[in-house]
Amino acid sequence: MPSEFLIRNELFASSLIISEPAQQFVYDLAKSDLAYYYKQSINGIEEAKKESWKIYNNQTVPVREKLLALKLIIQSDETRFKLLSEGPGLLAVKSLEDRLNRIERMGEQRQISR
Repeated sequence: MPSEFLIRNELFASSLIISEPAQQFVYDLAKSDLAYYYKQSINGIEEAKKESWKIYNNQTVPVREKLLALKLIIQSDETRFKLLSEGPGLLAVKSLEDRLNRIERMGEQRQISR
């Protein structure tokens, strides 16, 4: 299994070959993917909640299943709230991480060029 050092060196060597606009495109794509999956998660939670309300409001559904639907509705709201409260922070951390990686690469490139 390759060490972290070897992987970082290989990635660094590869990053020297890739142009700066191409690197920026890859970083932007990663950020947009994260936002996309974040939004998809929230949409999925909302769909589960809608279906749970349908089960709860159906007169032919047994009480036990209605209670399970209510439990799922509560869990959906808790999960959605958690995603909404943590999401912006996660995106900000990802952005800071990207900026730090770019700064580190620039410093390493300067050391190589000396």
